[in-house]
Amino acid sequence: MRETNERLIDQIKTSKSSKTIEKRIVGVWEFKRLMDSTKSKVIQERKLKVNDTINATEYVARPSVEINEDGTYAEYNCPGECETGTWSYDKGEKVLKFKFKEPKYNVPIDNLAPGLLEKLKANGQLMVFEGDEWEIEDITKNELTIIEHLPHDEFEFLYNLRVYRKK
Repeated sequence: MRETNERLIDQIKTSKSSKTIEKRIVGVWEFKRLMDSTKSKVIQERKLKVNDTINATEYVARPSVEINEDGTYAEYNCPGECETGTWSYDKGEKVLKFKFKEPKYNVPIDNLAPGLLEKLKANGQLMVFEGDEWEIEDITKNELTIIEHLPHDEFEFLYNLRVYRKK
């Protein structure tokens, strides 16, 4: 039986204590660059296959984030809509958890025709996102590196690294 990728993911996550992480994470983190998993190449754009007929190019941009001691956070410099909400560190799972103040959806629900929202809900096609999670690869006083998963199956682990600098 093949081993799942959970062990591989845990090997990449930081081994720093939750106390150290919770102390260092507070501050304003400005997105600097996206790196490949070997940390040898800066990724400025990447090709995405949306489906069998549509290909797209993503020009790399990630929001910066202010993480406050009171358990709140706010994104800024967002390529789309900025999020606000609360954060906590889960030392068991070794993840930084963000809970959005307002949920996000896979479709713009404010622009839907009357009755379509209920139809999407009934068909199970409306996806609700209430938060996000960051797996920390490393954190120092001035730099934060986050694991950004790429599409992979349960037996492999493909990822890039998001690098932030503390302002």
